[in-house]
Amino acid sequence: MRFDFSQKVVLFICFLYSFPFFAQALRFEERPNGILLLENDSPRYFYRSSEIDGTNAFSRSNYIHPLYDNEGEIITEDFPEDHPHHHGIFWAWHQLYLDGKRIADPWLNENITWEVLKTETKIKENQADLIATVNWIIKSTGDAVMREKVIVSFKRISEAVYSLDFTIELTALKNGLTLGGSEDNKGYGGFSARLKLPSDVVFTSEKGKVEPKNLPVKVGPWVNVSEHFDASSEISSGVVIMGEPEKLPQYQGWILRSENSMQNMAFPGKNSISIKRGENLSFRNQLLVHKGLKTEEINRFYKAFKAAKLLP
Repeated sequence: MRFDFSQKVVLFICFLYSFPFFAQALRFEERPNGILLLENDSPRYFYRSSEIDGTNAFSRSNYIHPLYDNEGEIITEDFPEDHPHHHGIFWAWHQLYLDGKRIADPWLNENITWEVLKTETKIKENQADLIATVNWIIKSTGDAVMREKVIVSFKRISEAVYSLDFTIELTALKNGLTLGGSEDNKGYGGFSARLKLPSDVVFTSEKGKVEPKNLPVKVGPWVNVSEHFDASSEISSGVVIMGEPEKLPQYQGWILRSENSMQNMAFPGKNSISIKRGENLSFRNQLLVHKGLKTEEINRFYKAFKAAKLLP
């Protein structure tokens, strides 16, 4: 069989694309204090598995920082001067009680530490999973009171969009354990993102533009924190934060701030909830790190997020 010149060119292009250097290359790299995910040698996120500085009262483990955008720029903050207890992408609560007695304030790192017992990484096609098992340890007694399983799943969606899914499962190791948010009308606590906010930051939901307020706002299952995170680009960029409010116990709404703070999908509020020994509390969140996503596109991504199963 003979091929003309145009057929040969097509065959040559197909031959080239069959090689792995045209494919997306994901790999995890062990680093001091944690694990770095790289995509085609560009960093995407770092999971902190041990404390960066044991002398710092706010130093902790079990969170994401740095988080990088599609151009490789860092878009989260750690130990910011205004709130040194904020750490990139993190999840924490003010109230942790045992038998009616306060034993720790995880939000402020008071009398608690997070011991990452083990980590596991998996890569398949365009997805990279990191699984961590974590104990919540009370410093004054050395007791483990909560066991946490964290699954962080990275997926490349398009050249300008990637997703980061979080599945978090908390299992009580003691009877009489209760968990709650801040003891005021804000009720903040839960999944939080401390982002580097541009001066022109805009918040939008499926209902349109959202104005941050002092108290939680209920504007739907996702919020797009956007505008010019990349100052050199004319195209708006940002981070969409998604969750499942209907599955959260005592869901309060969104705590949104345009400067010097975190963004938080708050639950269970100032009234704490009980988690019986051996029982667990599970919740999911997703981040879309993007450039130029529109509302209709985000809604489609949210439907896909909702349809995904809770645990792999």
